[in-house]
Amino acid sequence: MSKQSNNLPSIKDESTDHQQVRLQPIEYDKQIKAKPLMSADYEINIAGCDGLLLRIRPSGKREFRHRYTHPIIRTKRTRLSIGDYPAVSLKRAKELYYDNLSLLADGIDPKEHREQQQRNLENSYNNTFKKVAEQWLERRLAVGKKPSVSTLKTYNRMLKYINAKLADVPIDQLKMTMLLTFCQDLQEERGIEVGQDAKTVLNYVFDHAVNRGLVELNPVRAFPSRSLEASANKPKPAITTPSEFGQLLRDIDQMTPRQPSTITALKLLALTYARVGDICAMKWADIDFNAKQWIFEPLKGKGRKDMVDELVIPLAPQAIAILQEQHKQTGNHEFVFHSPKNKKGILPTGRINYALNHYGNNGKTYLDVHTPHGFRASAKTMQMERLGYDELITEMQLGHKMINKYGRAYSRFKFIEVRTKMMNEWADYIDKMRANKIDNVIYANFKHAEQKQG
Repeated sequence: MSKQSNNLPSIKDESTDHQQVRLQPIEYDKQIKAKPLMSADYEINIAGCDGLLLRIRPSGKREFRHRYTHPIIRTKRTRLSIGDYPAVSLKRAKELYYDNLSLLADGIDPKEHREQQQRNLENSYNNTFKKVAEQWLERRLAVGKKPSVSTLKTYNRMLKYINAKLADVPIDQLKMTMLLTFCQDLQEERGIEVGQDAKTVLNYVFDHAVNRGLVELNPVRAFPSRSLEASANKPKPAITTPSEFGQLLRDIDQMTPRQPSTITALKLLALTYARVGDICAMKWADIDFNAKQWIFEPLKGKGRKDMVDELVIPLAPQAIAILQEQHKQTGNHEFVFHSPKNKKGILPTGRINYALNHYGNNGKTYLDVHTPHGFRASAKTMQMERLGYDELITEMQLGHKMINKYGRAYSRFKFIEVRTKMMNEWADYIDKMRANKIDNVIYANFKHAEQKQG
C-alpha cells in the first residue's frame, strides 16, 4: 500500500468505497458543502433529476450543470451551466432544471433560448427611443423629399419634449397608455397643437421601428379616437346649465377610479376652476389655511402677456374641508396630489381626463360633453348668469390679465373681497346644484359692473 500523500488526491487515487461515497447522488444542501476537493474536476448527480449535475473543481468552485440531448439534433449533447453554488441554491437549481425540461418538451434548446433572450435584452437597451428617433430622422432627411425648414424645426422641437421624458426607455417597452398620457399632459402643459405634433412624430418613429423589426405594432395607431384635442381653436366642451352641472357633480361623487385622489381633484376643479395642470401640481406650501387662499404661479402664465404671473384663489369652506381631508393623506409630501408612480411626483393630468371620458353620466361618459378645462367655462357662465357677477371679476379669477383705464394690469389682490364673496357663493351654489335645489333666475344687470373700467 502506498504512503498517503499530503496533496489532494484525485478520484483515481481514492479507494472504491470512498469513491462511491463521494459520488452518491446529492439530496440536500449540506451534502454539497461536505463534498471534498479533488485534484481534477468531477461531477455528481442530483438525486431525482436526471441530467442535473454538480461540478466540483479543485479551486473549490461548485457549479450546477444540466446535461441534455438537443431536442432536434439527437446526436448533440450539451452541458448547460445553471449557476454557481451557493449563489444558486439546490432548490433554485432544480427549478431552473424543470424550466429547461419544459422548453425541451416544446422542442426548444435551453441554451439557444438563453442566448436569444440575451440578444433580445441587448437589442432592447441598445434601441432606446432616442436612438431609434435619431435613426428615423436621419433616414427622413436622406430618403425622399426633404422636409421644409419649419417642419424640421417642429420635428426637433417635438423630439426635445419627448426625449426629456422617454429618451432612455427601450422602444419596445413604450406602450399605448404611456404614450397617450404623455401626449395629453403635453397638450395641457404646452398647448393642444404641441400634443398633436408630438403624436405625429411618435407615429413616424414607431412606424420606422416596425419596419426595422424592433416592435411588432405601432402603439400610437391604437390611440382611441378623439382621445386628444384636435385643434387649439376648438372650444373645449363644457356644461353651463345648472341641472346638467348638478348631474355631473353627482356622477363625480359616484365615480370609482383606481386613485381616489382623482375624485378629490375633480371636486377642487369644480370649486376653484383652476387649470387641471395647476390642480395636479398644487403644493401644500402654496395653501394658506388661515387666510383661506391658494396663491401660486400658474403653469400657463409663464411668459404669456394675457395671463397673470401669480394668481390668488380664495378658498371657500367647502374647498378648505376637502384640502384638510387630503392633508391627512399627503400632508407629509410636497404636492397635494402626491403620486409616487409619477416621475414628477404628482397626479398625471391624463387621469383627470380619463375619469371624465370613462365614468358617469348615467352609464354614458362625458367625452365631448365636458372636459376638465370646461369647469372654467362652467363657472364663468353661471357666475355671471346665475349669481350676477360681471365679466371683469370672473376674468380676473380665471387668471386672465385685465387692464385698467390707465393701461396697467390689475394687481393679484385687486377686488379680493368681491372675489372671495363670489367664490363662497359659487361653492354654495355648487351644493345646491348637487342637491338639485336651484332656481331658473338669470341676471341681466351684473353685480359690480361699475368696476369693470377700473
